[in-house]
Amino acid sequence: MWKLVLGGAAFAALTIGSAAAADKAVRPMRQAPQAVFGQPFPWFAEPARPSMRARARKARAARSVRTPAVDPCIVGQPKKQYWATSLSRAVDRGLLQGLQDAVARGETGWLDVNPRSSVPAMAPGTNLILYHVGGNCYTGSDCNRFPSSKPTGDRWGNEEREIDLNDPQVRRVVVEDLVNLMRQADALAPTGATVGVHLDNVHNLDADGLARVFNDYLRAVDEAKQQGLISSARTVGYIAKNNPDAFRKVLDRKLLKAAPLYQINENATLSQAGKLDDVSRAAQDIGRRYGIPVFLKTFGTDVAYTIQKDSQDVDVTVSQEMTQQMAQLPNIAGAAWSPDEAQYQPTLFAQGSPVRTRSGSCEKVAASDRSKPATRIATRVSRPRL
Repeated sequence: MWKLVLGGAAFAALTIGSAAAADKAVRPMRQAPQAVFGQPFPWFAEPARPSMRARARKARAARSVRTPAVDPCIVGQPKKQYWATSLSRAVDRGLLQGLQDAVARGETGWLDVNPRSSVPAMAPGTNLILYHVGGNCYTGSDCNRFPSSKPTGDRWGNEEREIDLNDPQVRRVVVEDLVNLMRQADALAPTGATVGVHLDNVHNLDADGLARVFNDYLRAVDEAKQQGLISSARTVGYIAKNNPDAFRKVLDRKLLKAAPLYQINENATLSQAGKLDDVSRAAQDIGRRYGIPVFLKTFGTDVAYTIQKDSQDVDVTVSQEMTQQMAQLPNIAGAAWSPDEAQYQPTLFAQGSPVRTRSGSCEKVAASDRSKPATRIATRVSRPRL
């Protein structure tokens, strides 16, 4: 018996007409970004074949709609996030209780703390993030470890000085600090939890500078795992702190070995019309495009906008209610409020939109990263920076 074997285009010509077949052969089946594991012929799955005219209308509509760029690595079921943090003193008890309740509900919980304060006990399922002053150093012996430093010129100038993370020698010292922090986190965090670093003061770095410091850190963590200094099964990462425009560029250019665990944007404000400030909207766009949780940090001492009252200008500061309103905006995982910027100890956290998880096999690896040697980490435990 002879069998007639038809190619995809020929088969389509017999079933839907030559003109439509030609159109099918030269254009993509869908306009949105596609994963490589999609069905080879998704149109076979249609339960009922519409008319040729209806198909033509649908094709024209698809070609006319421009789908926003999104990360194809966003997969899985969306989960609510809970961010309990404090960098200046112990975490607020109410936030700790909220974190425990969120983890018990099966949500993703992040405990983000300064290790100079005591790290509270963590329930199973809680992820641990440890703070590092990053692009600054603490005045005195800490700053003496670096080739140079200069005044910060801000409210923290009495306690901190600025260092240059673009300098390889500076970066080497900081990366060693970060690995030592991850060794501490690995010992403290529950089994199966993710651990990471909260690297502060990276606002002066461009996309290339961010890629250098975080890729150096990730390579050093891999080396520490090979040496048995960090559990090989432990998931280790980092967070994106402020500077959302540069973080968005480094993600767009696929320069990072791994995406951030989440993005923080501080000093978030809301206009009288309910619109986020420009920088917070840039962070919000990272959440939309890359499925990364975005947390806004607000302070009751920040002026959101000014109104006229009795012929006088009156400043409206960021309130708890305004912070809760921010958390309900699209692609915002939550917002935390502190009464005063001088004390980074939130007393309110409002949960926001659930976030889809990311596929670990889809991480963006920089091409230049493959040829760079790993940073060797000493087997001794050096003095923690913080």
